[in-house]
Amino acid sequence: LFLSRPSVSSISTILTFLRDLPVDLHTSVKKCINEELYSFNFFPELLGKLGSQIALEISVSTIKNFPVDMMNTLKRMIVGAPLYFLRLPNIKQVLLVDKIVQRLGMHTGEFSKDEFESLGAMATFVVDEIFVQINRQYFVENIEYIRSFCFDKNKKEIVGRILQENATFGYEIGWTSPAGSIKLNSESIILIILMLMTQERIEKLFLGQQKWESSEFGALCQQNTDASDLRAVFESQQFTLQHFLGFLRPGKLSRITPTLVPSCESLRATRPSAWSVDSLTSMPAEAFVNCLELIGQEPFFTPYELTLLLNKVKQIYGPASSFSPSVVAQLGYLAVRLTDDELSRLALSDLRAVSALGQVDTWSPRQLSVLFGSVLNSTKLTASKLDSNTLVALGYIVCGIKTADMTALNPVEFSKAVLWIGRINLPCSEQQLGSLVGLLSQAATFGPISSWGPEVFMEIGSVAAGIPDMSLSSLVKEQIEGMTPLAISLIPPAKFSVVFSPDQIRMFSYDQAAAVTSSQRQALSSMQLTALSMVLTPWEDKPVDFRGRSTGLSLQPAASVLFLGLLSFFLSGHSLLH
Repeated sequence: LFLSRPSVSSISTILTFLRDLPVDLHTSVKKCINEELYSFNFFPELLGKLGSQIALEISVSTIKNFPVDMMNTLKRMIVGAPLYFLRLPNIKQVLLVDKIVQRLGMHTGEFSKDEFESLGAMATFVVDEIFVQINRQYFVENIEYIRSFCFDKNKKEIVGRILQENATFGYEIGWTSPAGSIKLNSESIILIILMLMTQERIEKLFLGQQKWESSEFGALCQQNTDASDLRAVFESQQFTLQHFLGFLRPGKLSRITPTLVPSCESLRATRPSAWSVDSLTSMPAEAFVNCLELIGQEPFFTPYELTLLLNKVKQIYGPASSFSPSVVAQLGYLAVRLTDDELSRLALSDLRAVSALGQVDTWSPRQLSVLFGSVLNSTKLTASKLDSNTLVALGYIVCGIKTADMTALNPVEFSKAVLWIGRINLPCSEQQLGSLVGLLSQAATFGPISSWGPEVFMEIGSVAAGIPDMSLSSLVKEQIEGMTPLAISLIPPAKFSVVFSPDQIRMFSYDQAAAVTSSQRQALSSMQLTALSMVLTPWEDKPVDFRGRSTGLSLQPAASVLFLGLLSFFLSGHSLLH
């Protein structure tokens, strides 16, 4: 289409159409567009027409050669539509910003207000050596604005150190009081805030964080956050709530103060696991019941805490065998602490209850098997009679079906459900995934694997990890392009090293290559690793390992995040008298 109308105006019209589509373009389409357009001598005139989504698919090796005017054009597109940038893998984000910063001359001297704001969402993705040079006055005066950005672990550590500097909130800061100017260290500031903190203010602080996390920007920021960092954020929230409400204060006062019991509204404003388990189990039955679904969705309770909370449920509703489908649907992670016998006695004829349990991702293989048996017993159905709605509701419980029984599933019904099942990180064995692929490769469904187009691979998602070795090794470029990154990551390491040749690995998109796990990499040959590196780092410069690039000591995660949150809360328009 581009070659038939090779002019700026005609191609701009096509690009405008593609840019305005209500759905995202597939990676292979964006890659094709850039490859075709880059060959035209008027490509610089087209760059601004690409839009952020397509432009960000341009390889870093190409972007690094952009002149200043083209780099500014790219920067403006990203700043104007930052969500596509936030969807990139973290290493590509960092490298892309590094090329922009270097070309635009921002890599030396102070990181000024104008430079920070000109980068928009990219500002906190500059290398640590640049970020640490941020203008301190600008930092202090704009804490609320700055803390809304994405921060990786290293940046949080840098922020923690900046907060303790004399020029910000360290020993030399002057806090105005009726008696004049007083100088306090960060520990003293926290003590002052402690005296002024109330439950209402804590809830406002947490609600602000929840609002950011639930926004599209905040959600995308968290997609590149690993489990340990998410845990650190939770621990800071838990520390904030429990410390300021007196749960963690030593001395006689903490022993004689009755347990503070939250309301449902307080739990929604904060988060259930931030409260002590004693305070939750002390809630009146009616309040606890009203909050049960919220409590069940909380992923940060310890196994011991889950057991105590489940005991509270049993005190209210009786033994697990008497739980109604409505109660089962609200249990969430609490259900993981049920015994195998209790799981086998659950009433799972209601799809809402099945779907709720099917969304829990912490079941053991044994529990998954028991749950699937319970579904069959409750519905009085056999595996062959399960329809697509039930299969979708099963979710993770699909991996509780024995390999031999999977072959009995109705292939047509499963093919209808696979679009949803393929979106989850299936904990199935290699043999189970192979059986599911067998259902999809029958004549009544998608036919033989050799005939599958990229759209089939996109539709079946993670299930593609079960494609047999011979078929995987025979995949052509278009088929490989359709494999989702999740499917790539689920292929067993030994299998991965056997089925993908270096030539096939070079066909991977950046997202697919970034999804390759450390275990998979360890199983690869030197030639396969070279091919993978060519996809991940296709630039001439020596690849940089950004992992662990901290430039000094860090605060404890809880203290760093807590201090920044509290300061921004009290210094950005929230009067201490309100």
